[in-house]
Order: sequence, then C-alpha cells, then structure tokens
Amino acid sequence: MKSYDLIVIGAGPGGYVSAIYGAKHGLRTAVIEKDERLGGTCLNVGCIPTKTMIETAVLMRKINHAKDFGIKVEAFQLDSEKLFKRKKRVVDRLTRGIAFLMKENNIDVFRGTASFRDSETVEVDGATPLKFKNCIIATGSVSANLPHIREDGQWLLNSTGLLSLEKFPESLVIIGGGVIGVEFASVFSTFGVSVTVLEWMNQLVPGMDGEVADELQKALKKMKVKVHTGAKVTEAANGSVVFEKNGESHSLPADKVLLSVGRKPNTAGLNAEAVGVRFDGGHISVNQNLQTSVPGIYAIGDVINTPKLAHLASREGLKAVHSILGIEDEEDILMSCPSVVYSYPEIASVGLTPETAERQGFKVQSVSFPLTANSKAYVEGIKSGFVKVVVEKGSGRILGVHIIGGKASEMIGEATLAVREGRTAEEMGRMVHPHPSVSESLMEAFHMATGISIHI
Repeated sequence: MKSYDLIVIGAGPGGYVSAIYGAKHGLRTAVIEKDERLGGTCLNVGCIPTKTMIETAVLMRKINHAKDFGIKVEAFQLDSEKLFKRKKRVVDRLTRGIAFLMKENNIDVFRGTASFRDSETVEVDGATPLKFKNCIIATGSVSANLPHIREDGQWLLNSTGLLSLEKFPESLVIIGGGVIGVEFASVFSTFGVSVTVLEWMNQLVPGMDGEVADELQKALKKMKVKVHTGAKVTEAANGSVVFEKNGESHSLPADKVLLSVGRKPNTAGLNAEAVGVRFDGGHISVNQNLQTSVPGIYAIGDVINTPKLAHLASREGLKAVHSILGIEDEEDILMSCPSVVYSYPEIASVGLTPETAERQGFKVQSVSFPLTANSKAYVEGIKSGFVKVVVEKGSGRILGVHIIGGKASEMIGEATLAVREGRTAEEMGRMVHPHPSVSESLMEAFHMATGISIHI
C-alpha cells in the first residue's frame, strides 16, 4: 500500500494548488481526481470556457462601436464554430499545463472516485487503498436544482450543459440572476440570443451592493436583456417557463432554459461521515485552520460554507497546508477576498457593503466616484459605472470597495490590499497612480471619502 504525507481529493483550483504547494514544501503528495482532465469545474466547464466566450463578446461590442473611434466596419459576423473550437483549445492547453505541473512536482495522480476506508486510508474506485498522514477534501460543488424543477440535459440545462451547446439558441430564459446567470445573459445577448432573466430576490446578484445591482440591471436593459426581479418560477416544461410576479402569473416560451440557482457541495460517495467527519447543512464543518472534526483531514473550497470562489479555494488550500506544516496563518481571508462578476459591465467587490457593515455594528459613510469623470475611461469609451468606497466614520478605515464598469476586475486588487491591511481612505488617497488611467478613479473615490473632491 502506498503511503503519502498529503493526499488531495479533487484537482480543481483548490485541490491542485494545495497539492503543488504541499509538494514544494517537501510533502510526498498524491491527487485523486474522478474526471478525465485536471482543473475541476472552473477550468473545464466553468470560469475558463465562460471567460473565453466573454472575450469574444467584448471584442464584438468594441467592433459594434468602432465608428466612435474613427474606424469604419462595413459588416462582420460571429463564427460560432470557430468560437467553440477556440474555447476547447484554451481549456485543453490549460488542463495540459496542470498535468505538467503535477509531473514537474513529482505528484502522483490517481484517476477515479475517492472514498474513505478509515481516518487514515482512502480508496480509489473501491479498489486501490492509499495511506495518508494528512488529507485535503477539495471535491468542489455541482449545480443545484429547484425542488420542483430539475435540469434534463436537453431543454432545461445547467451551466455545464449550456457551455456544451454546439449552436446558440434563438431564445434563452435564465432562472436565477446571480453571478453565473448575469454573465451568461451578457454573453448570449451579445451573440444575438433573446435573453430573459428571472430572479426570485428583489435585485440581481443578491448579496452585492444594491446600487451596483441597479446599475447592472440598467446596462442589461440597454443590451435588450429582459430582467424580472421578484419573480418566482413555478413551472418549466413543454417549452415554456411560468413565473409569478406581483400576484400575476406569466408564461415565457424558450428555445433553451438555463437553471442557475446556485451550487451545492459535491461530497457524494466520499464516505466521510462514516469516519467521523461532521457536516452542517450539507457542508463539511471545519475550524479556523480548515481542519475537520477528524485530525489530519481538512476541507476547502465549495465543500465548506464559504463563498464559492475559485481563488478563495486556492487560498484556503494554502491555509490548510500551512496548518499541516505548522506555519502560522491566522489571517481572516474572507474579509479581504474579492469577488468579480464578468458581466457587461464588469463588477468587482471586496469587503462590506454599507448594509452589512451597519448590521455588524459599524457607523459608516459611503461615496461614489463616476467613471464618466475619469479621463482614461472617457478615452476608452466607458460611458457608465462608478467606484464606491465604504469607510468607518471617525477612523476613515476602508471597510469595502465596490466597482462596476470597465477594468473593474483589474482595479479590485488595490482595493483588496486596502481592506486587508486596514488602510484608511486618506492613506490610500496619497498613492500615486499613473495618468491617465482608469485606476485613478479609485484614488478619486478615496479622496471623496475624506471629504475632498478633486475632479468632481
């Protein structure tokens, strides 16, 4: 029987990062992955293929507005076959890259489904036993269904099914206006699909800043996406989706339907409970070091009750390995973990919204700097969006930053550092930014939070 210092179950962004990090610290490491390719949902059927399609959509929008920049484009069209081939090529290359990293770091990869035999042994497909000193569960999540509506892989699809289509539908109804739903709405509407989004809550991307959500809804409306918030879907069958709103029932015909109502932990078949691993509401329970109720067994990523973000899973993997190695890592990684929605326009957020800050007992003030007042944004044709900064009254400490508009995903790094380090708006306003740049909008927002407005 082979024995390892560390066995990682699952090779997604949390799992493969944990394995490489552990191996680089001298741990004899193995990875167990049930799918044919490494990389997990994010790389194979999630983040990466979606963003590949988003890049094509962004380019199409730029071409549509080429005349604004002095370029005359007579006609162009989307070659969906080449788009799908490029999507596959990108995924293939990146998955091969992870396989190379496994080999380069002397990590053994076992293909199959892992299950615990006991608190020190896992089996692969019920046949190959492997001994471990430490184990990290990183099996990710799967798309959730509604109690009365389930995806069928044909007409009613989850995100994996939608990404597997070989041609675009004429119309698409998206059940769920969260991150995945609005990203697909932005992309498919750009490609000429008639899109309707149905969200049960009273705003899109629930949990994010309300003003940001309102701005996103306005942008989607300009793209001819129909959005219904406060919409309760009661039925999806026979080519139509039925929903209730304001006491009235409505029926929508749809060529395809995307069921995008969240994700749930993927722990089926692990046999974890049998060896003493405790669960809470379907998620694996862990302590501050991400250790489960069983010494030596850790859990990270979507299987635990933290935001389901690929980059957070990777950081949790490092934290788990730190615990195994005895390296101190007491940082609160949740407070300073950024979140990005690759919709059009982009959304990026870190820290607290004004509402969540007040619920936590903070006295806050918030300010917003419009991107339309930024010279580089104007040059680039960015016509909407803003940077919103939430600070604690008195101290001026930055509690949260929320951005909607071009370059949001690239600007959030600076804001993340500000929240992580507990910096004040005055301190961050002193940072010198290159001019002209869209990132100056952050500096301007920090100035506003101290009561000083320079360019507005």
